[in-house]
Amino acid sequence: MKILIFFSALLFSLNLFAMPAHRIITLAPNLTEIVFAAGAGKYLVGVSGSSDYPKSALKIPIVASFQRVDLEKLITLQPDLIITWQYTNALMVSQLNRLHMPVYKASSNQLSDIPKTIEAIGKLAGTEKIAKKSAKSFRVQLKALRRKYSQRKPIAVFYQLSQTPLMTLNKNSLVDGVIKLCGGKNIFENTPGVSPTISIENVLQRNPQVILVSDFSGNKNAVQFWQKYPMLQAVKNKRIYFVNPSLVERYGPRILQGAASICRDVNS
Repeated sequence: MKILIFFSALLFSLNLFAMPAHRIITLAPNLTEIVFAAGAGKYLVGVSGSSDYPKSALKIPIVASFQRVDLEKLITLQPDLIITWQYTNALMVSQLNRLHMPVYKASSNQLSDIPKTIEAIGKLAGTEKIAKKSAKSFRVQLKALRRKYSQRKPIAVFYQLSQTPLMTLNKNSLVDGVIKLCGGKNIFENTPGVSPTISIENVLQRNPQVILVSDFSGNKNAVQFWQKYPMLQAVKNKRIYFVNPSLVERYGPRILQGAASICRDVNS
Protein backbone atom coordinates (compact mmCIF):
# COMPACT_ATOMS: atom_id res chain seq x y z
CA MET A 1 0.00 0.00 0.00
CA LYS A 2 2.89 2.40 0.73
CA ILE A 3 4.16 1.89 -2.83
CA LEU A 4 0.68 2.63 -4.18
CA ILE A 5 0.48 5.79 -2.09
CA PHE A 6 3.88 6.97 -3.33
CA PHE A 7 3.17 6.49 -7.04
CA SER A 8 -0.34 7.91 -6.76
CA ALA A 9 1.02 10.99 -5.01
CA LEU A 10 3.74 11.33 -7.63
CA LEU A 11 1.13 11.27 -10.36
CA PHE A 12 -0.86 13.99 -8.60
CA SER A 13 2.23 16.14 -8.08
CA LEU A 14 2.83 16.24 -11.83
CA ASN A 15 -0.57 17.88 -12.16
CA LEU A 16 -0.27 20.14 -9.11
CA PHE A 17 -2.97 22.83 -9.05
CA ALA A 18 -4.25 21.83 -12.48
CA MET A 19 -6.88 24.40 -13.32
CA PRO A 20 -9.65 24.21 -12.58
CA ALA A 21 -9.71 21.85 -9.60
CA HIS A 22 -12.75 19.57 -9.71
CA ARG A 23 -11.85 16.98 -7.07
CA ILE A 24 -11.42 18.95 -3.86
CA ILE A 25 -10.78 17.82 -0.29
CA THR A 26 -11.02 20.13 2.73
CA LEU A 27 -9.36 19.44 6.08
CA ALA A 28 -11.41 21.76 8.31
CA PRO A 29 -15.18 22.41 8.62
CA ASN A 30 -14.83 26.14 7.91
CA LEU A 31 -13.03 25.34 4.67
CA THR A 32 -15.94 23.15 3.60
CA GLU A 33 -18.27 26.11 4.14
CA ILE A 34 -15.92 28.41 2.23
CA VAL A 35 -15.78 26.00 -0.73
CA PHE A 36 -19.58 25.97 -0.89
CA ALA A 37 -19.67 29.77 -0.64
CA ALA A 38 -17.23 29.89 -3.55
CA GLY A 39 -19.64 27.83 -5.64
CA ALA A 40 -17.40 24.77 -5.66
CA GLY A 41 -19.31 22.54 -3.26
CA LYS A 42 -20.24 20.19 -6.10
CA TYR A 43 -16.54 19.44 -6.56
CA LEU A 44 -15.95 18.29 -2.98
CA VAL A 45 -15.02 14.60 -2.79
CA GLY A 46 -13.76 14.52 0.80
CA VAL A 47 -14.06 16.57 3.99
CA SER A 48 -12.96 16.53 7.62
CA GLY A 49 -15.16 15.44 10.51
CA SER A 50 -17.70 17.98 11.81
CA SER A 51 -18.29 19.35 8.30
CA ASP A 52 -22.04 19.68 8.79
CA TYR A 53 -22.91 22.83 6.87
CA PRO A 54 -24.56 23.10 4.46
CA LYS A 55 -26.56 19.87 4.87
CA SER A 56 -25.26 18.48 1.59
CA ALA A 57 -21.79 18.38 3.19
CA LEU A 58 -23.00 15.52 5.40
CA LYS A 59 -23.14 13.27 2.33
CA ILE A 60 -19.47 13.77 1.46
CA PRO A 61 -16.93 11.12 2.59
CA ILE A 62 -14.93 12.00 5.72
CA VAL A 63 -11.19 11.57 5.19
CA ALA A 64 -9.77 13.29 8.27
CA SER A 65 -10.32 14.34 11.86
CA PHE A 66 -8.58 17.17 13.66
CA GLN A 67 -5.75 14.83 14.64
CA ARG A 68 -5.20 12.62 11.60
CA VAL A 69 -5.84 12.10 7.93
CA ASP A 70 -6.68 8.77 6.28
CA LEU A 71 -4.06 8.86 3.53
CA GLU A 72 -5.22 5.67 1.84
CA LYS A 73 -8.80 6.89 1.60
CA LEU A 74 -7.66 10.36 0.54
CA ILE A 75 -5.53 9.04 -2.30
CA THR A 76 -8.28 6.70 -3.47
CA LEU A 77 -10.43 9.81 -4.00
CA GLN A 78 -7.76 11.20 -6.40
CA PRO A 79 -7.98 14.87 -5.36
CA ASP A 80 -6.58 17.60 -7.57
CA LEU A 81 -6.75 20.08 -4.68
CA ILE A 82 -6.44 19.62 -0.91
CA ILE A 83 -7.23 22.69 1.16
CA THR A 84 -5.63 22.92 4.60
CA TRP A 85 -6.07 25.50 7.34
CA GLN A 86 -3.60 27.52 9.38
CA TYR A 87 -4.59 25.38 12.38
CA THR A 88 -4.57 22.05 10.55
CA ASN A 89 -2.51 19.49 12.46
CA ALA A 90 1.13 20.04 11.46
CA LEU A 91 1.82 16.31 11.16
CA MET A 92 -1.03 15.95 8.67
CA VAL A 93 0.30 18.78 6.55
CA SER A 94 3.80 17.31 6.72
CA GLN A 95 2.51 13.95 5.46
CA LEU A 96 0.80 15.58 2.52
CA ASN A 97 3.85 17.65 1.66
CA ARG A 98 6.15 14.62 1.74
CA LEU A 99 3.87 12.93 -0.76
CA HIS A 100 3.87 16.06 -2.95
CA MET A 101 0.10 16.31 -2.76
CA PRO A 102 -1.63 19.36 -4.33
CA VAL A 103 -2.05 21.40 -1.14
CA TYR A 104 -3.36 24.94 -0.79
CA LYS A 105 -3.08 26.51 2.68
CA ALA A 106 -5.80 28.96 3.62
CA SER A 107 -5.64 31.28 6.62
CA SER A 108 -7.68 34.05 8.23
CA ASN A 109 -6.03 36.40 10.70
CA GLN A 110 -8.77 38.99 10.42
CA LEU A 111 -12.37 39.08 9.23
CA SER A 112 -11.44 40.68 5.91
CA ASP A 113 -9.38 37.58 5.04
CA ILE A 114 -12.48 35.39 4.71
CA PRO A 115 -13.78 36.95 1.47
CA LYS A 116 -10.24 36.85 0.09
CA THR A 117 -10.14 33.10 0.73
CA ILE A 118 -13.53 32.64 -0.93
CA GLU A 119 -12.20 34.40 -4.02
CA ALA A 120 -8.97 32.37 -3.99
CA ILE A 121 -10.89 29.08 -3.85
CA GLY A 122 -13.18 30.28 -6.62
CA LYS A 123 -10.17 30.96 -8.80
CA LEU A 124 -8.71 27.51 -8.14
CA ALA A 125 -12.04 25.78 -8.82
CA GLY A 126 -13.04 27.85 -11.83
CA THR A 127 -16.09 29.30 -10.05
CA GLU A 128 -14.85 32.86 -9.85
CA LYS A 129 -18.17 34.51 -10.71
CA ILE A 130 -20.01 32.91 -7.79
CA ALA A 131 -17.05 33.39 -5.46
CA LYS A 132 -16.82 37.09 -6.22
CA LYS A 133 -20.53 37.51 -5.57
CA SER A 134 -20.25 35.73 -2.19
CA ALA A 135 -17.15 37.73 -1.25
CA LYS A 136 -18.87 41.00 -2.16
CA SER A 137 -21.90 40.10 -0.03
CA PHE A 138 -19.61 39.32 2.93
CA ARG A 139 -17.78 42.64 2.58
CA VAL A 140 -21.03 44.62 2.36
CA GLN A 141 -22.39 42.98 5.54
CA LEU A 142 -19.08 43.46 7.35
CA LYS A 143 -18.97 47.13 6.38
CA ALA A 144 -22.55 47.63 7.60
CA LEU A 145 -21.80 46.10 11.00
CA ARG A 146 -18.62 48.14 11.35
CA ARG A 147 -20.42 51.35 10.45
CA LYS A 148 -23.22 50.63 12.95
CA TYR A 149 -21.11 49.70 15.96
CA SER A 150 -17.57 51.07 15.55
CA GLN A 151 -18.29 54.41 17.21
CA ARG A 152 -19.85 52.92 20.35
CA LYS A 153 -18.23 53.39 23.74
CA PRO A 154 -16.09 50.26 24.41
CA ILE A 155 -17.79 47.61 26.55
CA ALA A 156 -15.70 45.16 28.59
CA VAL A 157 -16.43 41.63 27.31
CA PHE A 158 -15.41 38.22 28.59
CA TYR A 159 -15.67 35.39 26.07
CA GLN A 160 -16.01 32.06 27.84
CA LEU A 161 -14.68 29.36 25.54
CA SER A 162 -15.15 26.60 28.13
CA GLN A 163 -16.10 26.39 31.80
CA THR A 164 -13.95 23.46 32.99
CA PRO A 165 -11.21 24.46 32.60
CA LEU A 166 -12.13 28.12 32.34
CA MET A 167 -10.76 29.23 28.97
CA THR A 168 -11.07 32.24 26.70
CA LEU A 169 -9.69 33.60 23.41
CA ASN A 170 -7.15 36.38 22.97
CA LYS A 171 -6.46 38.96 20.26
CA ASN A 172 -5.00 36.34 17.92
CA SER A 173 -8.48 34.90 17.32
CA LEU A 174 -11.16 36.09 14.93
CA VAL A 175 -13.56 36.04 17.87
CA ASP A 176 -11.59 38.97 19.27
CA GLY A 177 -12.11 40.69 15.92
CA VAL A 178 -15.85 40.12 16.22
CA ILE A 179 -15.90 41.58 19.74
CA LYS A 180 -14.05 44.68 18.53
CA LEU A 181 -16.35 44.93 15.51
CA CYS A 182 -19.28 45.13 17.93
CA GLY A 183 -17.73 47.91 19.97
CA GLY A 184 -16.53 45.58 22.70
CA LYS A 185 -13.15 45.20 24.37
CA ASN A 186 -11.91 41.68 25.00
CA ILE A 187 -10.72 41.77 28.62
CA PHE A 188 -8.19 39.00 27.90
CA GLU A 189 -6.97 40.24 24.53
CA ASN A 190 -3.35 40.44 25.67
CA THR A 191 -3.23 37.18 27.60
CA PRO A 192 -0.58 34.84 26.09
CA GLY A 193 -1.81 31.88 24.06
CA VAL A 194 -4.64 31.90 21.52
CA SER A 195 -6.99 30.10 23.94
CA PRO A 196 -5.52 30.67 27.42
CA THR A 197 -6.72 29.01 30.60
CA ILE A 198 -7.60 31.62 33.21
CA SER A 199 -8.85 31.77 36.80
CA ILE A 200 -12.02 33.15 38.35
CA GLU A 201 -9.79 35.70 40.08
CA ASN A 202 -8.63 36.92 36.65
CA VAL A 203 -12.24 37.49 35.62
CA LEU A 204 -13.16 39.19 38.90
CA GLN A 205 -10.21 41.58 38.59
CA ARG A 206 -11.26 42.65 35.10
CA ASN A 207 -14.98 42.79 35.98
CA PRO A 208 -16.59 42.39 32.53
CA GLN A 209 -19.80 44.19 31.65
CA VAL A 210 -20.84 41.34 29.35
CA ILE A 211 -20.12 37.60 29.44
CA LEU A 212 -20.46 35.64 26.21
CA VAL A 213 -20.70 31.87 26.73
CA SER A 214 -19.69 29.60 23.87
CA ASP A 215 -22.61 27.17 23.99
CA PHE A 216 -25.36 27.06 21.37
CA SER A 217 -27.62 25.01 23.65
CA GLY A 218 -28.08 27.81 26.19
CA ASN A 219 -27.00 25.61 29.10
CA LYS A 220 -28.49 27.03 32.29
CA ASN A 221 -25.55 25.67 34.28
CA ALA A 222 -23.36 28.41 32.83
CA VAL A 223 -25.66 31.11 34.19
CA GLN A 224 -25.88 29.38 37.57
CA PHE A 225 -22.08 29.14 37.65
CA TRP A 226 -21.71 32.92 37.39
CA GLN A 227 -24.50 33.66 39.89
CA LYS A 228 -21.95 32.85 42.60
CA TYR A 229 -20.20 36.11 41.69
CA PRO A 230 -22.90 38.83 42.01
CA MET A 231 -20.21 41.50 42.27
CA LEU A 232 -19.50 41.14 38.53
CA GLN A 233 -21.18 43.82 36.42
CA ALA A 234 -22.31 41.23 33.87
CA VAL A 235 -24.02 39.17 36.57
CA LYS A 236 -25.51 42.15 38.42
CA ASN A 237 -27.05 43.50 35.20
CA LYS A 238 -28.04 40.05 33.85
CA ARG A 239 -25.85 40.38 30.80
CA ILE A 240 -24.77 36.79 30.23
CA TYR A 241 -25.44 35.63 26.67
CA PHE A 242 -24.96 32.41 24.76
CA VAL A 243 -23.07 32.18 21.49
CA ASN A 244 -23.37 29.51 18.81
CA PRO A 245 -19.74 28.34 18.40
CA SER A 246 -20.44 26.93 14.92
CA LEU A 247 -21.10 30.48 13.76
CA VAL A 248 -18.43 32.39 15.63
CA GLU A 249 -15.53 29.97 16.20
CA ARG A 250 -15.73 28.34 12.77
CA TYR A 251 -13.98 30.93 10.64
CA GLY A 252 -16.19 30.81 7.57
CA PRO A 253 -18.85 32.92 5.84
CA ARG A 254 -21.42 32.41 8.62
CA ILE A 255 -19.25 34.24 11.15
CA LEU A 256 -21.13 37.43 10.27
CA GLN A 257 -24.38 35.80 11.46
CA GLY A 258 -22.70 35.16 14.78
CA ALA A 259 -21.24 38.66 14.78
CA ALA A 260 -24.66 40.26 14.25
CA SER A 261 -26.02 38.33 17.23
CA ILE A 262 -23.05 39.26 19.44
CA CYS A 263 -23.35 42.92 18.42
CA ARG A 264 -26.99 42.97 19.49
CA ASP A 265 -26.15 41.37 22.84
CA VAL A 266 -23.15 43.56 23.58
CA ASN A 267 -25.11 46.70 22.77
CA SER A 268 -28.45 45.76 24.29
